[in-house]
Amino acid sequence: MFKNNKYTFLVLLFTVIVYTWTVFNISKWKRNLVINNDAVSYYSYLPAAFIYKDLTFQFKDSLPKDFEGRIWYQNTPEGARIQKMTMGLSVLYSPFFFIAHAIAQITDSNANGYSQIYSMFICFAGLFYGLLGLIILSKIQLQFFSDKITALSILIIAFGTNFFFYVTNEGEMSHSFSFFLFSAFFYFTIQWHNKQSVITSFTLGILGGLIILVRPSNLLVFLIPIIYGVYSFETLKQKFNLLRKYWLHLLLIAFLVLLVFSPQLIYWKAITGKWFYYSYGVERFYFTKSHILDGLFSYRKGWLIYTPIMIIAIAGIPLLFKKMKEFSVAITLFLLINVYIIFSWWSWWYGGGFGARPLIESYVFLSIPLSVFLNFLFDKQRIIKITSGLIIFLLISLNLFQTLQYRRTIIHWDSMTKEAYWAVFGKFKFPKNYQELIQLPDYESALKGEPEKNK
Repeated sequence: MFKNNKYTFLVLLFTVIVYTWTVFNISKWKRNLVINNDAVSYYSYLPAAFIYKDLTFQFKDSLPKDFEGRIWYQNTPEGARIQKMTMGLSVLYSPFFFIAHAIAQITDSNANGYSQIYSMFICFAGLFYGLLGLIILSKIQLQFFSDKITALSILIIAFGTNFFFYVTNEGEMSHSFSFFLFSAFFYFTIQWHNKQSVITSFTLGILGGLIILVRPSNLLVFLIPIIYGVYSFETLKQKFNLLRKYWLHLLLIAFLVLLVFSPQLIYWKAITGKWFYYSYGVERFYFTKSHILDGLFSYRKGWLIYTPIMIIAIAGIPLLFKKMKEFSVAITLFLLINVYIIFSWWSWWYGGGFGARPLIESYVFLSIPLSVFLNFLFDKQRIIKITSGLIIFLLISLNLFQTLQYRRTIIHWDSMTKEAYWAVFGKFKFPKNYQELIQLPDYESALKGEPEKNK
Protein backbone atom coordinates (compact mmCIF):
# COMPACT_ATOMS: atom_id res chain seq x y z
CA MET A 1 0.00 0.00 0.00
CA PHE A 2 2.77 2.46 0.92
CA LYS A 3 5.09 1.57 -1.97
CA ASN A 4 3.71 4.37 -4.12
CA ASN A 5 2.77 6.64 -1.23
CA LYS A 6 6.11 7.76 0.13
CA TYR A 7 4.86 10.84 1.98
CA THR A 8 2.29 8.88 3.95
CA PHE A 9 4.87 6.20 4.69
CA LEU A 10 7.39 8.79 5.92
CA VAL A 11 4.81 10.51 8.13
CA LEU A 12 3.78 7.18 9.65
CA LEU A 13 7.41 6.16 10.18
CA PHE A 14 8.16 9.52 11.80
CA THR A 15 5.08 9.15 14.00
CA VAL A 16 6.06 5.64 15.12
CA ILE A 17 9.56 6.82 16.04
CA VAL A 18 8.45 9.97 17.89
CA TYR A 19 5.57 8.28 19.71
CA THR A 20 7.72 5.34 20.78
CA TRP A 21 10.55 7.60 21.93
CA THR A 22 8.08 9.74 23.90
CA VAL A 23 6.54 6.73 25.67
CA PHE A 24 9.97 5.49 26.75
CA ASN A 25 11.12 9.01 27.64
CA ILE A 26 8.15 9.50 29.95
CA SER A 27 8.25 5.91 31.33
CA LYS A 28 5.19 6.33 33.53
CA TRP A 29 5.51 2.77 34.74
CA LYS A 30 8.61 3.70 36.75
CA ARG A 31 6.49 6.03 38.92
CA ASN A 32 3.48 3.72 39.37
CA LEU A 33 1.26 6.15 37.44
CA VAL A 34 -0.24 3.82 34.83
CA ILE A 35 -2.83 1.70 36.66
CA ASN A 36 -4.38 4.84 38.06
CA ASN A 37 -7.61 6.84 37.83
CA ASP A 38 -10.07 5.31 35.31
CA ALA A 39 -7.50 2.72 34.23
CA VAL A 40 -7.80 1.06 37.66
CA SER A 41 -11.35 0.00 36.80
CA TYR A 42 -10.67 -0.72 33.13
CA TYR A 43 -7.82 -3.07 34.01
CA SER A 44 -9.06 -4.74 37.21
CA TYR A 45 -10.92 -7.57 35.46
CA LEU A 46 -7.65 -9.14 34.26
CA PRO A 47 -5.78 -9.71 37.54
CA ALA A 48 -9.04 -10.52 39.30
CA ALA A 49 -9.94 -13.23 36.76
CA PHE A 50 -6.54 -14.69 35.88
CA ILE A 51 -4.38 -14.17 38.96
CA TYR A 52 -6.72 -14.00 41.96
CA LYS A 53 -9.54 -16.06 40.38
CA ASP A 54 -12.12 -13.85 42.04
CA LEU A 55 -14.31 -11.39 40.13
CA THR A 56 -16.21 -10.61 43.33
CA PHE A 57 -13.06 -8.77 44.51
CA GLN A 58 -13.18 -10.30 47.95
CA PHE A 59 -9.48 -11.09 47.53
CA LYS A 60 -8.66 -7.45 48.21
CA ASP A 61 -9.28 -8.02 51.92
CA SER A 62 -6.45 -10.56 52.13
CA LEU A 63 -3.78 -8.61 50.21
CA PRO A 64 -0.56 -7.83 52.10
CA LYS A 65 -0.28 -4.41 53.73
CA ASP A 66 2.64 -3.43 51.48
CA PHE A 67 0.61 -4.10 48.31
CA GLU A 68 1.19 -1.11 46.03
CA GLY A 69 -1.52 -1.71 43.44
CA ARG A 70 -4.79 0.21 43.26
CA ILE A 71 -7.95 -1.90 43.31
CA TRP A 72 -11.25 -0.04 43.31
CA TYR A 73 -14.84 -1.19 43.04
CA GLN A 74 -18.40 0.01 43.59
CA ASN A 75 -20.76 -1.48 46.17
CA THR A 76 -24.21 -2.56 45.02
CA PRO A 77 -27.22 -1.85 47.29
CA GLU A 78 -26.96 -5.49 48.37
CA GLY A 79 -23.31 -5.06 49.35
CA ALA A 80 -21.70 -6.87 46.43
CA ARG A 81 -18.50 -5.51 44.89
CA ILE A 82 -18.70 -4.57 41.22
CA GLN A 83 -16.60 -2.71 38.69
CA LYS A 84 -17.77 0.69 37.50
CA MET A 85 -16.32 0.40 33.99
CA THR A 86 -17.19 -2.24 31.40
CA MET A 87 -14.57 -4.83 30.50
CA GLY A 88 -13.78 -3.78 26.92
CA LEU A 89 -10.35 -2.36 27.70
CA SER A 90 -9.43 -5.47 29.66
CA VAL A 91 -10.15 -7.49 26.52
CA LEU A 92 -7.86 -5.24 24.47
CA TYR A 93 -5.21 -5.10 27.20
CA SER A 94 -5.23 -8.89 27.53
CA PRO A 95 -2.51 -9.89 25.00
CA PHE A 96 -0.12 -7.44 26.67
CA PHE A 97 -1.24 -8.51 30.14
CA PHE A 98 -0.48 -12.17 29.38
CA ILE A 99 2.95 -11.30 27.98
CA ALA A 100 3.70 -9.22 31.08
CA HIS A 101 2.47 -11.99 33.37
CA ALA A 102 4.64 -14.58 31.60
CA ILE A 103 7.71 -12.33 31.88
CA ALA A 104 6.95 -11.66 35.56
CA GLN A 105 6.85 -15.39 36.24
CA ILE A 106 9.93 -16.24 34.19
CA THR A 107 12.04 -13.44 35.68
CA ASP A 108 10.84 -14.15 39.21
CA SER A 109 9.35 -10.65 39.40
CA ASN A 110 6.29 -9.85 41.46
CA ALA A 111 3.58 -11.58 39.39
CA ASN A 112 0.71 -9.94 41.26
CA GLY A 113 -0.77 -8.08 38.28
CA TYR A 114 0.25 -4.66 39.57
CA SER A 115 4.05 -4.59 39.49
CA GLN A 116 6.03 -2.44 37.09
CA ILE A 117 6.12 -4.94 34.22
CA TYR A 118 2.31 -4.91 33.93
CA SER A 119 2.18 -1.11 33.84
CA MET A 120 4.87 -1.01 31.19
CA PHE A 121 2.98 -3.39 28.90
CA ILE A 122 -0.27 -1.48 29.34
CA CYS A 123 1.58 1.58 28.04
CA PHE A 124 2.80 -0.54 25.13
CA ALA A 125 -0.80 -1.57 24.47
CA GLY A 126 -1.95 2.05 24.19
CA LEU A 127 0.97 2.84 21.89
CA PHE A 128 0.33 -0.22 19.70
CA TYR A 129 -3.39 0.37 19.24
CA GLY A 130 -2.97 4.11 18.70
CA LEU A 131 -0.36 3.65 15.97
CA LEU A 132 -2.32 0.81 14.38
CA GLY A 133 -5.36 3.08 14.31
CA LEU A 134 -3.37 5.71 12.42
CA ILE A 135 -2.13 3.13 9.91
CA ILE A 136 -5.67 1.90 9.25
CA LEU A 137 -6.88 5.49 8.96
CA SER A 138 -4.19 6.19 6.36
CA LYS A 139 -5.47 3.19 4.35
CA ILE A 140 -8.93 4.76 4.38
CA GLN A 141 -7.58 8.15 3.39
CA LEU A 142 -5.55 6.81 0.47
CA GLN A 143 -8.71 5.40 -1.09
CA PHE A 144 -10.05 8.92 -1.57
CA PHE A 145 -7.16 11.40 -1.35
CA SER A 146 -3.67 11.88 -2.73
CA ASP A 147 -0.54 10.75 -0.94
CA LYS A 148 0.36 14.30 0.09
CA ILE A 149 -3.09 15.16 1.46
CA THR A 150 -3.26 11.85 3.35
CA ALA A 151 0.19 12.42 4.82
CA LEU A 152 -0.75 15.93 5.97
CA SER A 153 -4.05 14.75 7.45
CA ILE A 154 -2.31 12.00 9.44
CA LEU A 155 0.36 14.47 10.56
CA ILE A 156 -2.31 16.88 11.81
CA ILE A 157 -4.17 14.22 13.81
CA ALA A 158 -0.96 12.67 15.16
CA PHE A 159 0.72 15.90 16.26
CA GLY A 160 -1.86 18.68 16.07
CA THR A 161 -4.47 17.21 18.41
CA ASN A 162 -4.71 15.77 21.92
CA PHE A 163 -4.49 12.30 20.34
CA PHE A 164 -0.72 12.69 20.77
CA PHE A 165 -1.05 13.14 24.52
CA TYR A 166 -3.53 10.30 24.97
CA VAL A 167 -1.34 7.78 23.18
CA THR A 168 2.07 8.75 24.53
CA ASN A 169 1.26 10.04 28.01
CA GLU A 170 -2.03 8.38 28.93
CA GLY A 171 -2.11 5.38 26.64
CA GLU A 172 -3.80 3.35 29.36
CA MET A 173 -6.99 5.39 28.92
CA SER A 174 -9.71 4.31 26.49
CA HIS A 175 -9.11 6.82 23.71
CA SER A 176 -6.20 5.17 21.93
CA PHE A 177 -8.11 1.87 21.87
CA SER A 178 -11.39 3.40 20.73
CA PHE A 179 -9.55 5.31 18.01
CA PHE A 180 -8.21 2.00 16.69
CA LEU A 181 -11.64 0.37 16.86
CA PHE A 182 -13.32 3.32 15.12
CA SER A 183 -10.66 3.28 12.38
CA ALA A 184 -11.07 -0.43 11.76
CA PHE A 185 -14.88 -0.19 11.92
CA PHE A 186 -14.87 2.70 9.43
CA TYR A 187 -12.50 0.82 7.10
CA PHE A 188 -14.67 -2.31 7.03
CA THR A 189 -17.85 -0.23 6.69
CA ILE A 190 -16.46 1.15 3.43
CA GLN A 191 -15.27 -2.32 2.39
CA TRP A 192 -18.73 -3.80 2.98
CA HIS A 193 -20.39 -1.15 0.86
CA ASN A 194 -17.89 -1.82 -1.92
CA LYS A 195 -18.42 -5.58 -1.75
CA GLN A 196 -20.89 -7.26 0.56
CA SER A 197 -19.23 -10.31 2.09
CA VAL A 198 -19.85 -12.49 5.13
CA ILE A 199 -16.25 -12.07 6.30
CA THR A 200 -16.58 -8.28 6.28
CA SER A 201 -19.91 -8.52 8.12
CA PHE A 202 -18.31 -10.86 10.66
CA THR A 203 -15.51 -8.36 11.23
CA LEU A 204 -17.95 -5.47 11.61
CA GLY A 205 -19.88 -7.43 14.22
CA ILE A 206 -16.76 -8.19 16.28
CA LEU A 207 -15.50 -4.61 16.05
CA GLY A 208 -18.92 -3.16 16.84
CA GLY A 209 -19.21 -5.38 19.89
CA LEU A 210 -15.79 -4.31 21.14
CA ILE A 211 -16.62 -0.64 20.60
CA ILE A 212 -19.71 -0.97 22.80
CA LEU A 213 -17.88 -3.15 25.32
CA VAL A 214 -15.27 -0.40 25.74
CA ARG A 215 -17.84 2.40 26.01
CA PRO A 216 -21.57 1.55 25.72
CA SER A 217 -22.48 5.10 24.64
CA ASN A 218 -20.42 4.52 21.50
CA LEU A 219 -23.33 2.46 20.17
CA LEU A 220 -23.89 5.63 18.16
CA VAL A 221 -21.08 4.52 15.82
CA PHE A 222 -23.58 2.28 14.00
CA LEU A 223 -25.08 5.41 12.47
CA ILE A 224 -22.12 5.45 10.09
CA PRO A 225 -22.76 2.13 8.29
CA ILE A 226 -26.53 2.63 8.42
CA ILE A 227 -26.47 6.08 6.79
CA TYR A 228 -23.26 5.79 4.73
CA GLY A 229 -24.02 6.54 1.08
CA VAL A 230 -27.35 8.23 1.85
CA TYR A 231 -27.63 11.87 0.74
CA SER A 232 -30.92 12.04 -1.19
CA PHE A 233 -34.32 10.37 -1.30
CA GLU A 234 -33.13 8.17 -4.15
CA THR A 235 -30.01 7.01 -2.30
CA LEU A 236 -32.17 6.40 0.78
CA LYS A 237 -34.31 3.99 -1.23
CA GLN A 238 -31.18 2.32 -2.61
CA LYS A 239 -29.79 1.91 0.89
CA PHE A 240 -33.03 0.43 2.16
CA ASN A 241 -33.04 -2.09 -0.67
CA LEU A 242 -29.38 -2.96 -0.04
CA LEU A 243 -29.97 -3.60 3.66
CA ARG A 244 -33.10 -5.59 2.91
CA LYS A 245 -31.24 -7.74 0.39
CA TYR A 246 -28.45 -8.51 2.84
CA TRP A 247 -30.59 -8.82 5.95
CA LEU A 248 -28.75 -11.99 6.96
CA HIS A 249 -25.53 -9.96 7.13
CA LEU A 250 -27.24 -7.50 9.45
CA LEU A 251 -28.49 -10.37 11.59
CA LEU A 252 -24.95 -11.78 11.77
CA ILE A 253 -23.57 -8.39 12.82
CA ALA A 254 -26.23 -7.97 15.51
CA PHE A 255 -25.62 -11.51 16.81
CA LEU A 256 -21.86 -10.96 17.02
CA VAL A 257 -22.27 -7.60 18.77
CA LEU A 258 -24.42 -9.32 21.39
CA LEU A 259 -21.98 -12.24 21.61
CA VAL A 260 -19.00 -9.96 22.20
CA PHE A 261 -20.93 -7.98 24.80
CA SER A 262 -22.32 -11.09 26.50
CA PRO A 263 -19.41 -11.54 28.99
CA GLN A 264 -20.37 -8.17 30.47
CA LEU A 265 -24.00 -9.24 30.74
CA ILE A 266 -22.98 -12.50 32.40
CA TYR A 267 -20.74 -10.61 34.82
CA TRP A 268 -23.54 -8.22 35.78
CA LYS A 269 -25.96 -11.12 36.19
CA ALA A 270 -23.53 -13.10 38.36
CA ILE A 271 -22.76 -10.15 40.67
CA THR A 272 -26.12 -8.34 40.84
CA GLY A 273 -28.69 -10.86 39.64
CA LYS A 274 -29.60 -8.47 36.79
CA TRP A 275 -28.62 -8.74 33.12
CA PHE A 276 -28.22 -4.97 32.91
CA TYR A 277 -26.75 -2.95 35.73
CA TYR A 278 -26.05 0.79 35.82
CA SER A 279 -22.76 1.01 37.70
CA TYR A 280 -22.35 4.80 37.65
CA GLY A 281 -24.67 5.44 40.60
CA VAL A 282 -25.89 9.04 40.69
CA GLU A 283 -23.72 10.06 37.71
CA ARG A 284 -25.89 10.64 34.65
CA PHE A 285 -26.59 12.54 31.45
CA TYR A 286 -28.66 15.74 31.51
CA PHE A 287 -29.96 15.90 27.96
CA THR A 288 -32.05 19.01 28.59
CA LYS A 289 -29.04 20.84 30.04
CA SER A 290 -26.31 20.01 27.56
CA HIS A 291 -23.11 22.10 27.78
CA ILE A 292 -22.28 22.14 24.07
CA LEU A 293 -20.87 25.69 24.02
CA ASP A 294 -18.79 25.01 27.14
CA GLY A 295 -17.54 21.75 25.67
CA LEU A 296 -16.47 23.45 22.46
CA PHE A 297 -15.24 26.85 23.61
CA SER A 298 -14.72 26.89 27.38
CA TYR A 299 -11.24 27.71 28.67
CA ARG A 300 -11.69 24.94 31.20
CA LYS A 301 -11.68 22.16 28.62
CA GLY A 302 -13.08 23.52 25.35
CA TRP A 303 -12.30 21.30 22.39
CA LEU A 304 -11.60 24.12 19.94
CA ILE A 305 -9.61 26.09 22.52
CA TYR A 306 -7.15 23.27 23.16
CA THR A 307 -7.37 21.59 19.73
CA PRO A 308 -7.96 24.58 17.42
CA ILE A 309 -6.56 22.80 14.37
CA MET A 310 -9.79 20.79 14.14
CA ILE A 311 -11.52 23.97 12.98
CA ILE A 312 -10.10 22.93 9.59
CA ALA A 313 -12.05 19.67 9.79
CA ILE A 314 -15.25 21.49 10.75
CA ALA A 315 -14.75 23.88 7.82
CA GLY A 316 -14.59 20.84 5.55
CA ILE A 317 -18.01 19.48 6.54
CA PRO A 318 -20.03 21.72 4.15
CA LEU A 319 -17.69 20.66 1.33
CA LEU A 320 -18.64 17.02 1.90
CA PHE A 321 -22.08 17.76 0.46
CA LYS A 322 -20.43 18.75 -2.83
CA LYS A 323 -17.22 16.73 -2.98
CA MET A 324 -17.95 13.47 -1.11
CA LYS A 325 -21.69 13.08 -0.79
CA GLU A 326 -21.56 9.46 0.37
CA PHE A 327 -19.98 10.64 3.64
CA SER A 328 -21.88 13.90 4.07
CA VAL A 329 -25.02 12.97 5.99
CA ALA A 330 -23.53 10.05 7.95
CA ILE A 331 -20.54 11.99 9.30
CA THR A 332 -22.47 15.22 9.93
CA LEU A 333 -25.30 13.48 11.78
CA PHE A 334 -22.91 11.35 13.82
CA LEU A 335 -20.85 14.37 14.89
CA LEU A 336 -23.89 16.49 15.82
CA ILE A 337 -25.47 13.76 17.93
CA ASN A 338 -22.14 12.67 19.42
CA VAL A 339 -21.22 16.19 20.51
CA TYR A 340 -24.68 16.61 22.04
CA ILE A 341 -24.45 13.34 23.99
CA ILE A 342 -20.85 13.84 25.14
CA PHE A 343 -21.49 17.30 26.53
CA SER A 344 -24.74 16.24 28.19
CA TRP A 345 -22.79 14.20 30.74
CA TRP A 346 -22.96 15.74 34.21
CA SER A 347 -19.21 16.38 34.19
CA TRP A 348 -19.09 17.77 30.67
CA TRP A 349 -15.34 18.45 31.18
CA TYR A 350 -14.78 14.77 32.08
CA GLY A 351 -12.66 15.34 35.16
CA GLY A 352 -8.94 15.75 34.68
CA GLY A 353 -7.64 15.73 31.14
CA PHE A 354 -6.13 17.64 28.26
CA GLY A 355 -8.83 19.16 26.10
CA ALA A 356 -12.05 17.38 25.16
CA ARG A 357 -10.77 13.82 25.35
CA PRO A 358 -14.11 12.06 24.59
CA LEU A 359 -13.97 13.44 21.04
CA ILE A 360 -10.64 11.80 20.17
CA GLU A 361 -12.13 8.70 18.52
CA SER A 362 -14.33 10.99 16.42
CA TYR A 363 -11.17 12.24 14.69
CA VAL A 364 -11.43 9.09 12.57
CA PHE A 365 -14.57 10.43 10.90
CA LEU A 366 -13.41 14.05 11.04
CA SER A 367 -10.36 13.05 9.00
CA ILE A 368 -12.58 12.96 5.90
CA PRO A 369 -13.77 16.61 6.02
CA LEU A 370 -10.28 17.52 7.24
CA SER A 371 -8.73 16.10 4.07
CA VAL A 372 -11.46 17.56 1.89
CA PHE A 373 -10.70 21.04 3.18
CA LEU A 374 -6.93 20.50 2.93
CA ASN A 375 -7.43 19.47 -0.68
CA PHE A 376 -9.48 22.63 -1.21
CA LEU A 377 -6.77 24.83 0.34
CA PHE A 378 -3.81 23.32 -1.47
CA ASP A 379 -5.55 23.47 -4.80
CA LYS A 380 -5.43 27.28 -4.67
CA GLN A 381 -2.84 29.89 -5.54
CA ARG A 382 0.69 29.61 -4.17
CA ILE A 383 0.19 32.35 -1.58
CA ILE A 384 -2.82 30.48 -0.12
CA LYS A 385 -0.81 27.24 -0.01
CA ILE A 386 2.05 28.92 1.82
CA THR A 387 -0.25 30.73 4.25
CA SER A 388 -2.22 27.55 4.94
CA GLY A 389 0.96 25.56 5.49
CA LEU A 390 2.28 28.19 7.92
CA ILE A 391 -0.99 28.23 9.91
CA ILE A 392 -1.00 24.42 10.13
CA PHE A 393 2.63 24.44 11.30
CA LEU A 394 1.83 27.01 13.99
CA LEU A 395 -1.24 25.09 15.20
CA ILE A 396 0.72 21.83 15.41
CA SER A 397 3.46 23.65 17.32
CA LEU A 398 0.86 25.13 19.66
CA ASN A 399 -0.57 21.69 20.41
CA LEU A 400 2.85 20.21 21.16
CA PHE A 401 3.75 23.18 23.35
CA GLN A 402 0.48 23.01 25.27
CA THR A 403 0.87 19.25 25.65
CA LEU A 404 4.16 19.87 27.42
CA GLN A 405 2.54 22.63 29.48
CA TYR A 406 -0.16 20.20 30.55
CA ARG A 407 2.38 17.54 31.47
CA ARG A 408 4.05 20.12 33.72
CA THR A 409 0.61 21.09 35.16
CA ILE A 410 1.01 24.67 33.90
CA ILE A 411 -2.26 24.01 32.12
CA HIS A 412 -4.39 22.73 34.99
CA TRP A 413 -6.17 19.40 34.60
CA ASP A 414 -9.67 20.69 35.42
CA SER A 415 -9.57 24.28 36.71
CA MET A 416 -8.44 26.50 33.85
CA THR A 417 -10.07 29.89 33.31
CA LYS A 418 -9.70 32.52 30.62
CA GLU A 419 -7.40 34.52 32.90
CA ALA A 420 -5.25 31.48 33.73
CA TYR A 421 -5.02 30.41 30.08
CA TRP A 422 -3.69 33.72 28.84
CA ALA A 423 -1.46 34.18 31.89
CA VAL A 424 0.44 30.98 30.97
CA PHE A 425 0.09 31.21 27.19
CA GLY A 426 3.47 30.53 25.61
CA LYS A 427 5.16 30.15 29.01
CA PHE A 428 6.77 27.36 30.99
CA LYS A 429 6.59 29.21 34.30
CA PHE A 430 3.71 29.65 36.69
CA PRO A 431 2.60 33.25 37.28
CA LYS A 432 2.89 34.30 40.92
CA ASN A 433 -0.89 34.60 41.28
CA TYR A 434 -1.65 31.30 39.49
CA GLN A 435 -3.75 29.88 42.33
CA GLU A 436 -5.95 32.96 42.21
CA LEU A 437 -6.51 32.57 38.47
CA ILE A 438 -7.64 28.95 38.35
CA GLN A 439 -11.10 27.90 39.56
CA LEU A 440 -12.05 24.43 40.77
CA PRO A 441 -15.24 23.15 39.11
CA ASP A 442 -18.31 22.86 41.31
CA TYR A 443 -18.59 19.08 41.11
CA GLU A 444 -21.41 18.89 43.63
CA SER A 445 -23.75 21.17 41.70
CA ALA A 446 -22.83 19.65 38.34
CA LEU A 447 -23.61 16.18 39.66
CA LYS A 448 -27.16 17.36 40.35
CA GLY A 449 -27.46 18.99 36.95
CA GLU A 450 -27.51 22.43 38.53
CA PRO A 451 -25.52 25.52 37.44
CA GLU A 452 -22.13 25.74 39.10
CA LYS A 453 -22.29 28.21 41.97
CA ASN A 454 -18.76 29.49 41.52
CA LYS A 455 -19.10 30.41 37.84
